[in-house]
Amino acid sequence: MFITDLFSHKIHSSSPDWPEKLTELAAIFGEFDGQVYDRTAFEDRLSQISPRTSYLISDTAESPLTQAGRHDVSKFRDEISAYPAYLGLYYLDKSVNGWIVRVTETAKRFLLCEEPDVASFLRLQLPLFQYPNAMGAAYRSSTNKLRIQTNTQTRTLNFISHGIHLSPVRLIAAALLADASIRDIPLLHASITFDEIFGLANADTVNKLACPDEQLISQALKDIRNGIMAPPDKYESRFHLLKHLELFEIKNSSIRLRDAVNLYDGNQIEQQLKAIVSIKNQFNGFDHCTTANELEVVIGSAEWGKYFDGVLSLPSHIVEKLSKDEAINSALPIIETEVNIEQHAPVTSATTYAFRERSGRPLQQKPFNRNREMADPEIKHIKLQRRNLAHKELIDKMDRWLRNIGAQPKENDHIDLFAKIPNDGSFIFEMKSGGDSLLDQIRKGLSQLYEYRYRYRELINDEHISLCLVLPNNPSSIPWVTDYLCNDRDINLCWFNDDGELEWPISCNDGMGILQLARHSRITKTWQNT
Repeated sequence: MFITDLFSHKIHSSSPDWPEKLTELAAIFGEFDGQVYDRTAFEDRLSQISPRTSYLISDTAESPLTQAGRHDVSKFRDEISAYPAYLGLYYLDKSVNGWIVRVTETAKRFLLCEEPDVASFLRLQLPLFQYPNAMGAAYRSSTNKLRIQTNTQTRTLNFISHGIHLSPVRLIAAALLADASIRDIPLLHASITFDEIFGLANADTVNKLACPDEQLISQALKDIRNGIMAPPDKYESRFHLLKHLELFEIKNSSIRLRDAVNLYDGNQIEQQLKAIVSIKNQFNGFDHCTTANELEVVIGSAEWGKYFDGVLSLPSHIVEKLSKDEAINSALPIIETEVNIEQHAPVTSATTYAFRERSGRPLQQKPFNRNREMADPEIKHIKLQRRNLAHKELIDKMDRWLRNIGAQPKENDHIDLFAKIPNDGSFIFEMKSGGDSLLDQIRKGLSQLYEYRYRYRELINDEHISLCLVLPNNPSSIPWVTDYLCNDRDINLCWFNDDGELEWPISCNDGMGILQLARHSRITKTWQNT
């Protein structure tokens, strides 16, 4: 058999905004964690996402609605089936009540958080993905039954009969190491062509192990380049997904490591690639299978789903190496105590970004730009935060509320929302959607608000700039925080109740009363005009 496809055509990852789509999917699947699998409920939840906040339905927003007034849920079939199979967002486990949704720990840690980190998630998950796997399984809701698509089961059984255990990402990483060795060049200058990748994928000496031997890879690569071995005549060259690991660059039908911004960044790229190659995990649960029924038994046992979870499956030092961004951390300013200011050079002006109008569609995402992130490390954390679905929904709620009182909210790369309230002054809003520690988020939001008021005072050009921290709900679990923020720090605090109305503590009335008056004025004008 020939291997002609390494990455699924059902994962549409070519767009720069695909990471946002992935985090939204993870957030939705996370709502069903621990519940009985109900495909209809999945489809209903996906169809309820607003085009204003969602990247999920950007492709279907212009399409005709169903009779019920919702988007065609058939557009989400791949999201429900392919994303867990190929990326390990979740898996299904048996119970007396039917299949139970289990979101992987890797998805919880890196996608279902205040700052979703897609690159780290993929660096942990994709090296574990291998052939054969649990793709093509269709689960029946409220039962413990499943079936495997006929074409998929045939392909999977072929993999098994040929003894294949192939990890595409580990193969590519090992091939880059081999190229650097063969040509005696720095690893950052190594490259591997698509032809060579598929030649290696079909080499009997290479594709039997998910962690191929370095010498075998080198010899096979030499044989391909010397014309002794050849790739298939035709293959599917889908490698877009690799760009989102923030390790690789795909260009001119070849794959290489991305350009390093500095020596620190270059060293991290090399260390992460070597960490991928060092992974020894291999799933052997399918090795005995010769029939579709036996495949169904293995898939139904959830063994593959539990294996396909980097945080739990990989050694802790590899998890840390693939998820910790030391290069970005090295670019952050060092905060010193007991500093003698006269001993230091004057601080240069902080970078600011122009405000832009908010539209009814998600902001067009910029391609990955490591140079920009290293120059302004804060931007990375803000970018990660804004991938959070709850964060985006909170911004949109505040946006709608401000427009209802006659304001025109704006945004930039730092500030979630800025608005000049008619005849009343300027407001900077920082949204915090929660996370593992609400207090940590409040502390972060407080410092951001002070910083942004300072950095943007000239651009805003207002004598009084009010600061407002918007939370997902009443922070009553931290009894002292309201007094601290409103009275001690002069920070306005607000949240939306279950009815969608904006609320704030009594101690914030002086600051938020301006907004309240503006709202009443708006309502009165509307009533008088009717």
